[in-house]
Amino acid sequence: MGKIKFGARIPTSGPVSKREWLIESTLEAEALGYNMVIDTDHIHNSFERHKHYPVAMGSFRDPANTLEPNQFETISTYAFLAGKTSKIQFMTGVMPILLRDPIVLAKEAATLDALSGGRFILGVGVSNVSDRGEWRTMGKPFPSYAERYRMLVEYVEAMKAIWTQPTASYHGRYVNFDGLTIYPKPARKPHLPIWAGTGSLCRENLRPRDHPAVRFTLEHSDGWLGGLLKTRKALRTLIQDFNDAASQEGRSVAGFEWCYALRLSLGETEEDAQRNAAWIVDDQPHMAQYAGYMWKLGEASRASVQGASVGMTSKILKAVEEAVDAGATAFDLWFMYPRFEDFRKQLRLFAKEIIPSFN
Repeated sequence: MGKIKFGARIPTSGPVSKREWLIESTLEAEALGYNMVIDTDHIHNSFERHKHYPVAMGSFRDPANTLEPNQFETISTYAFLAGKTSKIQFMTGVMPILLRDPIVLAKEAATLDALSGGRFILGVGVSNVSDRGEWRTMGKPFPSYAERYRMLVEYVEAMKAIWTQPTASYHGRYVNFDGLTIYPKPARKPHLPIWAGTGSLCRENLRPRDHPAVRFTLEHSDGWLGGLLKTRKALRTLIQDFNDAASQEGRSVAGFEWCYALRLSLGETEEDAQRNAAWIVDDQPHMAQYAGYMWKLGEASRASVQGASVGMTSKILKAVEEAVDAGATAFDLWFMYPRFEDFRKQLRLFAKEIIPSFN
């Protein structure tokens, strides 16, 4: 087993999305030894979604937080933060690239990777049904699942052509261009890493090539990120199924990254951990409307988020160990917190108590 990578979600959106906290969290993550920071990418936001999504990244009721529906744009934000850092990597988790121009995005991503010294990972996805409203507000029809993946294949193929060829041409159904000379090229060769953000990588009674997400991930991706609502047992099954699919297709998965999204609340005491999650019941009762997440009340009216790990170091360490045992090579950490200070405490505690066990 190689070194496990840890990435923390930074507040590029949600009630804690203030400039100073965005900078502070990135600098602190780098100083604490995190491998990467991760954002939630959208172009459109709304005042209601600001309150409820991303889940548990700041309470809109806290007077120190912002009510402005910030959604810091990913490429420009990471370019800004890259200039303030030297080691930490930047990953999109994930970018719905079908809402962007692939030629312009290819140039932006290559420039970011070149100027940061090879520190950009492009996590890509096709949007969920819950994102249909974003497409509508941008004046775009929302294609079927299969068609969105056909589009994604062309977008990624076209961007890789731009990244790897001195002068590139591409002709597809959705992307067409001739004789484009675009520099700089990404710092990493042959291209910057592409990680597929998808909830499922298997489907009964289908060959691997008949499943759009499996086919895309096999043919075009260097890693996978997801699993926010998946148990560690489900993660193991997903990885095994994907490896079986790769074997059927005669493809090597050596070096493939498995980045598991872990929603958590870590506290020095059980009460601290529960406090970081309890406010969700009052603040975000309709979050399923925006992202498919659900909450429920447990014993003694304790709040819990479906699929989340809430507790002290021993409980969180066990969750991480289970995911690593299932095959995870990296983690996308979604800390739950009402205030930025609560996030910072967890960021420090995780770095002190958890990360050293996997170095």
